[in-house]
Amino acid sequence: MKSSALLLLLILVGAVIASGCISSTGVNTPSATTSPEGSTPKLQTASQTASKAYYPIKVKDFANRTVTIKSEPERVVSLAPSITEDLYYLGLLGRVVGVTGYEDWPKEVKKIKSVGGYGAYANLEIIASLKPDLILADNAVFYKKGFLENLEKIAPVVIVAPKGINDIPRAIELLGKVFNKEEKAKEVIEEFKAEINALREATAGRKRPKVFYVVWHDPLTTAGGDTFINDVISIAGGINIFNDTKGWPQVTREEVLARDPDVIVLTPHCGLGLEDAYKLFAGTKAVREGHVYLITNENDLIHPSPRIVRGIETMAKLLHPEAFKTKYPLTVRDMMNRTVTIKAEPKRVVSLAPSITETVFYLGAGDKLVGVTKWADWPPAVKNITKVGGYGAYANLEIIASLKPDLILADNAVLYKKGFLENLEKIAPVVILNPKSIKGIYTQVELLGKILNREEQALLVTAEMKARISSIQSAVSNLTKPTVMYLVSTYNGYWIAGRNTFADDLIRLAGGRNAFEDVTGWKAVSAEEIVARNPDVVIIASAYVNPDIFCSGPLSTIKASKDGRVYTVSDPNVFQRPSPRVVLAVEELARLLHPEAFKFTPPALVCQTNSTANATG
Repeated sequence: MKSSALLLLLILVGAVIASGCISSTGVNTPSATTSPEGSTPKLQTASQTASKAYYPIKVKDFANRTVTIKSEPERVVSLAPSITEDLYYLGLLGRVVGVTGYEDWPKEVKKIKSVGGYGAYANLEIIASLKPDLILADNAVFYKKGFLENLEKIAPVVIVAPKGINDIPRAIELLGKVFNKEEKAKEVIEEFKAEINALREATAGRKRPKVFYVVWHDPLTTAGGDTFINDVISIAGGINIFNDTKGWPQVTREEVLARDPDVIVLTPHCGLGLEDAYKLFAGTKAVREGHVYLITNENDLIHPSPRIVRGIETMAKLLHPEAFKTKYPLTVRDMMNRTVTIKAEPKRVVSLAPSITETVFYLGAGDKLVGVTKWADWPPAVKNITKVGGYGAYANLEIIASLKPDLILADNAVLYKKGFLENLEKIAPVVILNPKSIKGIYTQVELLGKILNREEQALLVTAEMKARISSIQSAVSNLTKPTVMYLVSTYNGYWIAGRNTFADDLIRLAGGRNAFEDVTGWKAVSAEEIVARNPDVVIIASAYVNPDIFCSGPLSTIKASKDGRVYTVSDPNVFQRPSPRVVLAVEELARLLHPEAFKFTPPALVCQTNSTANATG
C-alpha cells in the first residue's frame, strides 16, 4: 500500500509540473493562424488547437444542472476542500486561484488565496476579484438562498457532490471531462479502485468488529448507514453499529452500551478525549479490551476525494492490525540500549510500570495485558487485570511466571534489585522503556507500537500529542516565563525536578522556566536553597505534600507563597508518569502558569496557620 501510494504521489507531482510547462516549451509543432493585414502571424500550439476543437462543451453536474464550458478553464475557484483535492490528483492544482481556507492537504494548497469560507460562506467579492473562468462547488452553495445565482454572474458553476465512496470516480470523471483530462481521470479512477480493492482484500475473511464512531459528544452523535463514515468502516472490515440509521443520528449512552461496540473511534473535534471515552463508555468491550482509538486527521475519513483511501487504510490498520502486522521475529534496541529479540507478535504481556500500562492502552493493545502492578489505576479496565505485586523490582516473580507471558515491559525500576532483571529474562523477553523527556515519551510510544504490532496507532498517538502541545506552546509563546519549582516529595529534604526530566519539559512547554534548571535529574534540596531561588510559582505534583508548609517558616517568604501561587495538581499521576497522558499535565500546568491566557481561575487554598497568612492555591 505504501509503495503504490508513493508511486501515485510521484506521478501526480510530475503531472503538476508538466501541466505548467507544456505551453511554454517549443516541443509541439506550431501552426499559423489568420492575422490582421501587416501583422506578424500568431503561432498556435497543437494542444491549443486541440483545446479549441474540444470546447465549448456541455456537462451535466451532480445537481443535474447542464453547464456550458466555453473554453479550457485556466483560473479556477474551488469552494470545497474535497474538490481541491480532486484537482490535485488530476494534476490541476496549478490552475486553482482560490480555495475555502479550510484545506489541509496537499501542503501546496496553503499558498493559494482564500476566498473566506466553504460553500455559501465564501466571499463573493473576493471570488470576483480573482476573475475565475470556472467555479467548482458542492451542495454547500445551496445553504444560502440566491448564492448560487450570484456565483453564476461571475463564472460558470459546476456542482461536484459525491454522496458515497462509489460517487468519487464519477466526480473524477466529470472533472476530467470539464478540463479535457479524460485520460488522466481514467488513470486516477483505476488507481483509486485498485487501492480500495486491495484494502478490501487485506481484511477479507476476517471477523468484522463492531464499530462506534463518535461525531460529537453532546448531544452524542454518530454516523448512519448512508454516510461516508459508514462506507469507510465497511471497506476497512468493520460494522458500523448504527448502520440501521440514516444521516448523523443523535444516540444515547445506553444505546451505545446495549450495542456493545468492539471498537470506539474518536476524532480531535468530537469533543471527547481518550480519557473521557474510557469513563463514558465503561462496560463496553471496546473499553474493557482497550480498543478506543483517536484518528488525528478526520479529513482523511470525510473528504469525498481519492484522499479517502488514506482514511480507509488508517481505519483498516486499527480494526485489523494482524492484516498489516510487523514481521516477526523482531529484534529491537530498547531504551537502555539492550538488544531484544521477540519471536512472534506478543499476545500475553506483563507491564511492571503504570506509565507503560497506560501507553499500551493508548495503543489499543490493552487486551494483550495479562499482568500489571498494584499501582496501575488507569484506565478503569486495569481493575480486571491480574496484579503482579509492586512496581519494577518489587513485583512478584512467581505471579509473573504463572501468567506465562511472552513479553515483559518495564522501566529502569527493574534494576533496583540486583539479579531481578536476569530472573525476569528467564520467564520471557524483557524490553526496558525509560523516557526522560517528552521526546522520550514519543520514542516509547513508537517502540511499543512496533513491538506490539500497533504502529499505525502509535503514529496517531504521537501526532495527537504533538498537536495538543503545539497549541499550548502557541498560546504562551509571547508571555513572560515565570520561574517554577516542581516539588514531588518532602522526605529527607525537598525533592525537586531539575533538567533532563520530563517534568522540566512540562515546565518549558507550559511557558515557564525551571527555577532549578542548573540541577540534573531529581534532587533533594534545602529550604534555604528554595528561598535563595525565590520561585514565582510552586507546583506540587504529589498527594503526600501538604501545601501548608508554604504558610509559615522560611518557605512562606518566597514570592510564590506571598503571591498565593502554590498549586497542588489535580492528579499527580498524570504529572509523574511518562505516558501519553502527560499532555493533560502540560495543559493544566499552562493554565496555572498563565491563567490570563486561558481565562482560568486557579483554585485557592487558604493557609490555616493564622488569619493573616497568605492564600496559596
